[in-house]
Amino acid sequence: MNRKNTVACIAAVLSAAVTLGPLAMYTYTFGTHITNNHQKWAEFGTFLSGIYSPLLAAITLTVLVAQVTLQRRQTALQQQITDHERDQAYLVQARADIDFYAARMAETLNSIALPGVSLRSHLHKHFQPSNAQGLDSPELRQQAASIHHLMPAAFDIWAAIYPILMGLEAGKKTMFNLAYVSSSQKLIALLSFESCVVLDNFHRVRCERQTKINYTFSPLLASK
Repeated sequence: MNRKNTVACIAAVLSAAVTLGPLAMYTYTFGTHITNNHQKWAEFGTFLSGIYSPLLAAITLTVLVAQVTLQRRQTALQQQITDHERDQAYLVQARADIDFYAARMAETLNSIALPGVSLRSHLHKHFQPSNAQGLDSPELRQQAASIHHLMPAAFDIWAAIYPILMGLEAGKKTMFNLAYVSSSQKLIALLSFESCVVLDNFHRVRCERQTKINYTFSPLLASK
């Protein structure tokens, strides 16, 4: 007999004892003979009322408390299931968005920015200053403005990627952290780490400190 069945048997025995105990005591004390005395029946009714009314009230209260507790547990479980399904849907969409934007960014980086020079090569050449102060130089700002004017997709796609990364990074659950790491690694694998670095720098120069982003790749922009 398992623990659940044992508890059920004990509960049944206790319930029978509580329910039949007063009757057994009354019978043992006053006997089992039937009387025609109305007074005796009134006393018997008063006895039953005095014993079983509080007992029934206690049982009713216990049942109500058990129902409320069960309902709360079911609600909490359902909420957990709903939260998990919502989180899974969010992660699936985030991964799909990262795949889409990474593919588009790879195409854009390989596009020709200048005669005989791809955008990737142009960004690698100009957007790797030796220090963070170099990102605020007028020359680099002019370069960023020109690239954004000629090839706006480079800035727009990278700007679309960061809300996804930031959403994953802000997640408190392990699966969000893992998705953030895997998404970052996927961008590195598809674009190269150096390209991710220069895209961070390019985005930062073009925004001119007007956005609050914790950049992921550029060592010059790492949060202190």
